[in-house]
Amino acid sequence: MLNFRRMKSRKESSSDSLSGMTRRQFAQLLTGLGAMALIEPHAIARALTTDKRRLSWLASRNPSAEGAWPLTKIEGRIPKDLSGTLYRTAPGQKENHGVMLRHLFDGDAFVSGYSFRDGKVHLRARYVDLPERAEELKAGRMLYQEFGTAPPPLPDGKRPNPNGKNQPSVNIIEWDDRLLGLSEGGHPTAIDPVTLAYQSRWDFHGTLPQNMPFTAHPKFDPATGEGFGYGVRRGPGLPLTVYRMNRDGKLTQLYALPQKQYPIIHDMLLAKEHIIFVIPPVHADIAGFGAGKTAAETLRYMEKEPTRFVVLRRDGKSNPVTIEQPPGFVFHHGNAFERDGKLVIDSMLTKDATVLDALFSWSKDQLPSWSPASLTRLTLDVTKGAVESRKEIAEYQEFPRFDFRRAGVDARFLYTLESPRTGDTLAFDALIRHDLHRSTSKRIAAEKGRTLGEMVFVPHPGKQEEDSGWILFQGYDGSRDENYLEIRDAGTLDFVARVWTAQHFPLGFHGNFSTTSFVSL
Repeated sequence: MLNFRRMKSRKESSSDSLSGMTRRQFAQLLTGLGAMALIEPHAIARALTTDKRRLSWLASRNPSAEGAWPLTKIEGRIPKDLSGTLYRTAPGQKENHGVMLRHLFDGDAFVSGYSFRDGKVHLRARYVDLPERAEELKAGRMLYQEFGTAPPPLPDGKRPNPNGKNQPSVNIIEWDDRLLGLSEGGHPTAIDPVTLAYQSRWDFHGTLPQNMPFTAHPKFDPATGEGFGYGVRRGPGLPLTVYRMNRDGKLTQLYALPQKQYPIIHDMLLAKEHIIFVIPPVHADIAGFGAGKTAAETLRYMEKEPTRFVVLRRDGKSNPVTIEQPPGFVFHHGNAFERDGKLVIDSMLTKDATVLDALFSWSKDQLPSWSPASLTRLTLDVTKGAVESRKEIAEYQEFPRFDFRRAGVDARFLYTLESPRTGDTLAFDALIRHDLHRSTSKRIAAEKGRTLGEMVFVPHPGKQEEDSGWILFQGYDGSRDENYLEIRDAGTLDFVARVWTAQHFPLGFHGNFSTTSFVSL
């Protein structure tokens, strides 16, 4: 092992540099040494903590290793009837062959699977070996454009590849007896559920057109087993194209709604009879792509335009109903359901799009201030084309999840992450369970120096009650530079178990639980 004490003694006590290196370069060096097993993770953590990098940055940088491990360091006890795999995906890099990536969304996809069986758990984690990633590794340099970072000029002076890699780094789902990694830059990516190896791009048996990206947030009807997804077709009219995901794995187009600009729509809502889109006034300037700009550089917030709520019938046989609201932004939604002929939806709304500036400033030592998202419940009168009521339930909330079996009906509980009001506001530090029927909430704070990732609800086998299950989520401990997986009772939020990984992986955004697939050890 490298003698860390010798490295630490060279650190300047009151300077931004270390032996000629910036703090950013120092952190990059330590992460690289850790990935090559030349320095222990805890030593990295001590150095980075001393280097005063923010916690959210530490929790998102390059992983410490790829591989498979039995996990035996466990606080509490893993339930013996918890069986299956929690799959997660994340942007897995914040540095690519010497290039510091600028945006939180940048980086090759890194997937992980925590498999549970008979009270034991093991973990497999690795980069998704896309052909484009293999090309960069062979060349020893960054060749492809990321969401917010362009590759450096090539040695021969030629322009780098303007295309991206379509990283499956946003969400990961099981569908049609396969594991699909999702983004919004192109087609889904089929991933081996056992080894997590790349298999192919996926076009739903030839029913997803080549110029049609597919959402990272499809929605599923637990009663019928059908799914619903969408994309904005690249071409004339920029139509928002809505699909039903049939049980045979193919897509059926339901709607193609022309758009004036290329809209940024990250999520959707599904009720028993309706599909709802919340379209913020954020557009991608298509001309910017031809000028060599990254996707992040083309985004434009039109503060004088409204946010549009577009309501469609699920049978594909209606004209869209559009309801305008004040401008703002939204990434994620909770549930939606019909009540007394009205639509009730839960969304994480912000008053502007300043969060985009924060995400694009990810590589900086400090993030700019941004408007937090608020859990907001709206009642829509589709017949009148109006919002009947709008209530802000809680501020500084994100990543809503609920019992997936309640999709489209009146779910009582909604689980969210809460961010601190000051300081590192992207280091989520509390888990909240909202009781939407009683207008109460319960808050579980993370220990100091820890930040939390999105939770997933897993029902108790054979139980149908909404609060009969477990909440699973990843966390990151900055003092240890180590990830853990935590299990809590969904009904009480009482602690059940915490599994330490002895590794650091980027927390990422989304994941889901499979009761039928297991990663190999």
